[in-house]
Amino acid sequence: TGLCWQQQGDRAMVVPVPAPGRRSLARKDVKITQTCYRVLSAGGGCALLQLQPRTAFPEQLQVHLTLLLCPALGDHEHSSHVGRVLGVPFFLSPETAPTRMQVLDEELLSRLGLSPQQLHHLPLHIHLQELVLP
Repeated sequence: TGLCWQQQGDRAMVVPVPAPGRRSLARKDVKITQTCYRVLSAGGGCALLQLQPRTAFPEQLQVHLTLLLCPALGDHEHSSHVGRVLGVPFFLSPETAPTRMQVLDEELLSRLGLSPQQLHHLPLHIHLQELVLP
């Protein structure tokens, strides 16, 4: 997916660009990014994933997970771009979805031992396991 920086009010955000044009790629306004992933375990509405970025861009992993409609636990910025209608997730563009606290169902909050008021303390659950430098 293409990623770029975009000004949203008073702050800059990383946003996906589904079909970047040649001119924006040549000017380096948009960078083509790639992340490989593998589901290691799943259950209870959550999954443990192994992510392997093939390119480097700030917030790349968070944006790619959001595009897969499964934002990272604790991603309070990008998770607001996943909406649900009758339990079916869909992507909301950054222009139409204001950033808000991540919304988790009560069963997951209970398993995490958190109340809705404590949710803002939940850190981003993306952890580096290995760093390979060529």
